[in-house]
Amino acid sequence: MAKKTQKSSDDTELKHFLKDLNTAFAVPVSKKYDSLVLAEYPLDQQLLSLSPIYRESRKLYLSIDGTFAPKVCSTMRSLSAQDLFKDQIDYSPILSETLWFKDHSQEVVDPVAMMTSLSSYNEISLFHEQNHRIVWRLLPPAPKEQRDFCRYLNFAESIVVTLDLVLGDEVGRKLSPVFERLKAIYRPGGEDVWFQKSTKEYRQYIQALLYSTYLVLELVHHEDILKAVDYVLPDQKKINKDAVKRALELSELFTINTNQQWQQRFWKQAQERLALLHKGHSEEAWYLPEDPLDFEEEFVIANRVFDYFI
Repeated sequence: MAKKTQKSSDDTELKHFLKDLNTAFAVPVSKKYDSLVLAEYPLDQQLLSLSPIYRESRKLYLSIDGTFAPKVCSTMRSLSAQDLFKDQIDYSPILSETLWFKDHSQEVVDPVAMMTSLSSYNEISLFHEQNHRIVWRLLPPAPKEQRDFCRYLNFAESIVVTLDLVLGDEVGRKLSPVFERLKAIYRPGGEDVWFQKSTKEYRQYIQALLYSTYLVLELVHHEDILKAVDYVLPDQKKINKDAVKRALELSELFTINTNQQWQQRFWKQAQERLALLHKGHSEEAWYLPEDPLDFEEEFVIANRVFDYFI
């Protein structure tokens, strides 16, 4: 009975996977973005056609002489070996294999195993990876003491995560869950309305997302985050409520384990690499406040970064 139940579950998962592939690859593409397309990176052409921020991120990354290496790359290798300060990003070149499987899964002896294999080697969002490398160059130099530096890292991460949310909004509520399930993007579009509002209101929403995400990464108790956001960003309580709800959807596995462990393991190396990257920078080292309720200048710096993308 257990084997039958497992087979039924696997068959359902395969059916949904193939449906997602068909939906995503059916998105119309524009040839005018062909110069930005990465060979054999699944759904790159579709995302370039759908999203202005996706295109802008690619252009910015190429403008800093960023490169890509088509190498089979799992999520675990990416987390442990990808150098966030090296302007080369590895990605798995499996577009042709994915397209073939989409149309010929019935010819495969074990299609569930192949689905699992394809998924395992296509879980890295190049958009997210690009943005890390771009953001380092747009921030002031980093401080040296460990706790100060880790706040700096969390601020940088909150910017990158906020850009993931903006990408989800641009891809749209209908398609973004499909692209997220296929691991082409990390976060789907929001259920709220701020993306359809004025540029000013959407920027207010983005600021609330940024600050909420920073508090999440700083491990502020979830029940206190909305109160903090309302205190720092008054007179926009509806925006704040929606932003906090969405920020709290960030994976606890990432916030409590992955992010913290990466910092503990690599913070000294990261500091050395950033010092080299910022050598000769005209600004002094930038310290985020110990009290997260003192946020003020941080929004100025964040908006300076967002202006490059949005």
